Amino acid sequence: METKISVTQSIEMTMSALVMYWKRYFEQSMKEYSIRTVTMGAVLYSSFLHEGLVQDDIGKRLNMDKAYVTRELNSLARLGYIVREKDVVDHRKNHIMVTPAGKKAAMAIDKCRKNWIEAEFTGIDEKEREVFLGILSKMVGNLKEHLFPDAE
Repeated sequence: METKISVTQSIEMTMSALVMYWKRYFEQSMKEYSIRTVTMGAVLYSSFLHEGLVQDDIGKRLNMDKAYVTRELNSLARLGYIVREKDVVDHRKNHIMVTPAGKKAAMAIDKCRKNWIEAEFTGIDEKEREVFLGILSKMVGNLKEHLFPDAE
């Protein structure tokens, strides 16, 4: 007897495959920079794009908890990719500054992202892309509204 896969299961499996392939591609691409995980790269890239942000703001932008962001920033600091600068008013806050080596790694992340997007959307025209991304955005909104109403 053949079992039919529901649309939801199909979406879940497809999204899981996309995430798995992205992680594999990213981690292979970033080995020379010792960036071991997608989240570590996301923290560096966000710090690069929004230099001077406070640690808490990076976590909010990436939807990561404070402890996790701190661990990733500690790893990036050990690699010499970021430095923390104390806020002049509130010494409990650290502004994240990206070093020249960190900027080089962030540019490699940018190139990796662009290569991924180009490959991912090969053969998909702009209109199809807009419709697809619109549907995904609606799905995220639905999930936030119905399952995570207190989330920001």
